[in-house]
Amino acid sequence: MKKILINLTLFQIGWLVCVIGGNLYAVGFTLAALLIHNWVVLHDHNEWKLIGGVVLVGCLWDITMANMGVINYTNADLFGIPVWLICLWLLFATTFMHGLFWLRRRLWLAVVFAAVLGPASYWFGSKLTDASFGLPLAVSVLIMGAGWALLFPCGIYYAGKLKS
Repeated sequence: MKKILINLTLFQIGWLVCVIGGNLYAVGFTLAALLIHNWVVLHDHNEWKLIGGVVLVGCLWDITMANMGVINYTNADLFGIPVWLICLWLLFATTFMHGLFWLRRRLWLAVVFAAVLGPASYWFGSKLTDASFGLPLAVSVLIMGAGWALLFPCGIYYAGKLKS
């Protein structure tokens, strides 16, 4: 339980640092959090494969949304997304085998959570950064929610397979 709390705490603090702090703070915090994760939380080094896959898919999803105009980042650094968003994906990916692993047995709940909380995270983030929705809010939320409802449960399912 202690490792799960550390994992979730690092992610929640990291979300704020990445969104509010920008690239420099995001990179610094993410490197520190990944070191802590590796030393304190990590069960199996195969988890880095899952983390890499989640970051790749998540960043491709965000790049696609940015290129489609669903969401716009004024200070996009890499293929239409900012570096701090990549850091956020790294931090989020660490929760799949720890803080959010309980969802592996409730994939229907992962779908619901992702469809609602995924777009909510972008909306809250847009209030704190230079990000803005490029389409009407309802359309953006529907697109984001559909993508999250598909991608997040797949990642959680894969985490369950990797850990078993």
